[in-house]
Amino acid sequence: GATASTAHAQLFRQLVRLAFERDAFPALLDQLKDAGLIATWSVEHLISECVSNGSETQLKVVKALAIAQQVGLSARAHAALIQGSKTASAVLAAVKEAASQGKGGEKEVILAAAIAASEHHAAAPLAEAVEGLLQDAQGPHAPEVAAAVLRLALPGGPLEGGALRLFEGPLQGAELSSDALVELLVANAAIKEGNYDVLNKVVAAADSSRQVALIKGLASERRLADCSAVFKACSQKTAYIYNALLDACIFCRDMTAAEKIMRLALDDKMADTVTYNTMIKAQLQSGSIRQARRLVDKMREGGLEPNVVTFNELIDAAIRCSPGDVWGLVDEMKACGLKPNHVTCSILLKGISRSSRAGDVERALAVVESKEEPIDEVLLSSVCEACVRSGRMDLLQKQLQCQRGHGAVQIKGAHTFGSIIRAYGCLGDTAQVWDTWRDMKKRLILPTAVTLGCMVEALASNGDPEAGYELIREQMGDAQMRPLVNAVIYCSVLKGFSHKRRFDRVWFVYKEMKSEKLQFSIVTYNTLIDACSRSHDMDRIPALLAEMTSESIEPNIITYSTVIKGYCQENSVDKALKLLEDMKKNKQLCPDEVTYNTLLDGCARYGMWEKGMSLLEEMQSAGVHPSNFTLSVLVKLANRSRRPLEAFKLCEDLCAKYHIHLNVHVYNNLMHACTSHGDLSKAFNVLENMLKDKVRPDARTYLVLLRGAVGAKSAEDAAGLFRGGVG
Repeated sequence: GATASTAHAQLFRQLVRLAFERDAFPALLDQLKDAGLIATWSVEHLISECVSNGSETQLKVVKALAIAQQVGLSARAHAALIQGSKTASAVLAAVKEAASQGKGGEKEVILAAAIAASEHHAAAPLAEAVEGLLQDAQGPHAPEVAAAVLRLALPGGPLEGGALRLFEGPLQGAELSSDALVELLVANAAIKEGNYDVLNKVVAAADSSRQVALIKGLASERRLADCSAVFKACSQKTAYIYNALLDACIFCRDMTAAEKIMRLALDDKMADTVTYNTMIKAQLQSGSIRQARRLVDKMREGGLEPNVVTFNELIDAAIRCSPGDVWGLVDEMKACGLKPNHVTCSILLKGISRSSRAGDVERALAVVESKEEPIDEVLLSSVCEACVRSGRMDLLQKQLQCQRGHGAVQIKGAHTFGSIIRAYGCLGDTAQVWDTWRDMKKRLILPTAVTLGCMVEALASNGDPEAGYELIREQMGDAQMRPLVNAVIYCSVLKGFSHKRRFDRVWFVYKEMKSEKLQFSIVTYNTLIDACSRSHDMDRIPALLAEMTSESIEPNIITYSTVIKGYCQENSVDKALKLLEDMKKNKQLCPDEVTYNTLLDGCARYGMWEKGMSLLEEMQSAGVHPSNFTLSVLVKLANRSRRPLEAFKLCEDLCAKYHIHLNVHVYNNLMHACTSHGDLSKAFNVLENMLKDKVRPDARTYLVLLRGAVGAKSAEDAAGLFRGGVG
């Protein structure tokens, strides 16, 4: 018959596919011809299958058969012929044939032609032919047809710049809701041409999510005025729309405009919690914490309560700018009946550092443990990293013990495995380091470069750089893993060998890195220069510096400080001081505390009092503040220069000037200065002051005093110290 039911059509398609699979297509054509089944509907399926199989020979046979049987082609058949054409000229011929058969205005033909024109975008005649097909269509075009044609007007397309002409002409009345990119294209064109009638049509026809997408798209290009134009074109301005424009103002860093939109939202009673949170975040990012708090008060006055997002933003800002307010905010959050979530925990953990108070670390972990939802692997990773940063190995040990129990978090990510490997490495537990690595491999989880780096670092930093090196070589032998190995990972091994004074291995690995053509960084060269300093092999440094120059790597402050340390250690303080002068000539580099402390330590090593005092004065004049480390070095300098009283005067003056509270290392050096010059009673006075300042003595404290007591032949003092030291 002329048509076929859906069921019959599906069966026929399956029959044609089976014929192709079994090389029986010619036989099928003969049977169809004999049965009188060469009809428009059957030819449509035959052509479609020929195109799908890329069989040009059989396609020609089908077309010839249709002509011989005087069977016209359907729009879908013409569309298939267009899709199957390989070149722009062939597509154009197929389009013209469809038009000549009265099928040019059909949806399927236009859609196929537009898609083909986008693939052959350099063929202008083809694009023009597509535009011509639009004129033959009856009624408004389907959204997918409009989208396909308008995509030809995208930048670089064959109809570039013609979006507005197409939309107002042959595509008039078409919906654009099926394609956000095309919607933005037409809106953009309307804005540029100042055609606000078209803009209003496009925006009005879009739902709120599309309107928001338009505003966000324009905001990403920092076109705030155009965002406002879209906002004005929205007939129904919901809170969702207001918030989108508010976001755009903040993204474009126009707080004046943001405050104006905020007032407008309040006047129109469209401000919701998201509106306030957006403004609060913006105020916090600009450092206006007081203004952010005022907004929280206004939110409450307006009958809205801050939510978890509000408090997370406030806590995050407090960690950056006002750490003392963090726990008050957490308590306020709980008082509002809100429970900290994963984000709250991540923010609190991110704020943990080496200088964090012990109580802060413990409270952050208590918040994590109080959560109702189970901890996930991302949070576990954050917990481990926070404990490592703060140096709280006791808390880290506890967390890892929980991970080995029944409530262990299921780990699926290489990043988390890396964090746990690093954690065990910091605890010095290489057995667990290896167990974690093997567990990851057993689960067929591929490590990242970071995971591998954590593993090598854990081995090298725990006295086994050779194992780290062997692991690197193992990965280098695996085609899948080899790309992960980089100079940073090798650097851990270099440091490990250097610290173990295996300098022969340092230079062996260095040569291997060169042969593997790894990309060195300033860190690599600083590690090698540090090895030179440690091994008193300063003659290698000029060649390394020359190599850095050839790689366009500039020495940094660490490079200079490391070379200075090497000169000081080999009693070449004059060379170190000359390098300091060279360093000061470089406007890109300013000597820092480490640089001056290294030079002061060199002066202390060789009792160079006058030079040390000159450096201290220069250090302060340069705006570099001394620290406890500086004081410990200065006390050593005074001691070795046989000026013990000057040690006390320096500490008194610098502590008063820079508000330094002496630590155990400075106190120990002061006591050593006293005992070295036979003044045991003054050393005990130092100990008394140390205890008054609530500085806990360490093993060296007792050792210094014990040696002083023995040297002074004071058995009673020695016995008392021994009793005090052992509790």
